[in-house]
Amino acid sequence: MYTNTPDLKFILDHHLLYPNVTIGSACSSHGFKFSVVIGEILSDLAVEGSSQLDLDKFKINRFD
Repeated sequence: MYTNTPDLKFILDHHLLYPNVTIGSACSSHGFKFSVVIGEILSDLAVEGSSQLDLDKFKINRFD
């Protein structure tokens, strides 16, 4: 079993209520092939607070 977001895209963002928590959900196994870049993004979010890449389509609040 595995989970997917409604739009089948990743979540790469900070928690909405706890900005010191970084969320990385690569969903099903298709995220494995992106593990290097996802790791880099999550590292940037956790350490720097942001990424140089455009992460709008991966924000957690896109479902609101």
